[in-house]
Amino acid sequence: MPLELLKSKTGRTLIESHRGMEGDVPENSWSAVQLGHKLGADLIEIDIQMSQDCVPFLRHNYQLPDGRWCHDLSWNELKQFKIQGEPLPKLEDVLVWARDEDVTLSLDIKTIFRPEGSLTKEVVRLLERTNTRDKMLLLFIDHNELFQTKLAYPELMLRALLRGRLAHYTEYLQRIGADCASLSYGMFRPVDIGQLHSAGISIALGELWNPDVNFFKTLEIDIFTHGNPAQARKILQYQ
Repeated sequence: MPLELLKSKTGRTLIESHRGMEGDVPENSWSAVQLGHKLGADLIEIDIQMSQDCVPFLRHNYQLPDGRWCHDLSWNELKQFKIQGEPLPKLEDVLVWARDEDVTLSLDIKTIFRPEGSLTKEVVRLLERTNTRDKMLLLFIDHNELFQTKLAYPELMLRALLRGRLAHYTEYLQRIGADCASLSYGMFRPVDIGQLHSAGISIALGELWNPDVNFFKTLEIDIFTHGNPAQARKILQYQ
């Protein structure tokens, strides 16, 4: 069964923990992923890149702190690197953990600097290998990659990351095959939400720089993306 994300179906706004967890531990680390889950997130968002020898792993920045580009290094080189004492997790290991712990992951596919389609193809292969396809949401800032992925794998749940307000949200997102859209606080209007929901497209809200809002009582936000699930619960006024 595909993931159910719409608030009208789940009955509440889901909490997505950004980059595993932000603040207390290195982002996209094993500690971040496990702490985000421990703090009660419904989804754990992580960033996925690929080594020179095609091993997907977790990291947001395309470069390491020493300036080397991640895609230029083999996995044997990358796995020896530590950031604040934490190694870079391999995606396959995280998928196995998520399967065994019944955790839903949002995989932000960092496709830039890799041949088009190569990272997504390897991610899908690992989803099949670990039997986790039904528990994963794939995120794309590259909307052409999203479109091609939907054509090749129509059963996957895909989310478009948006960086501004579109003129015709629904038509565009339907055309590229997005099941969900990430909107940033201050970059949309309430009418947009109703239009997207009418097409069955769920909405993830992120970058909320003003936590003192009545947003979640007046608008049907399906997913709230935040760096700390505990703080997200307070903003949502969850017990």
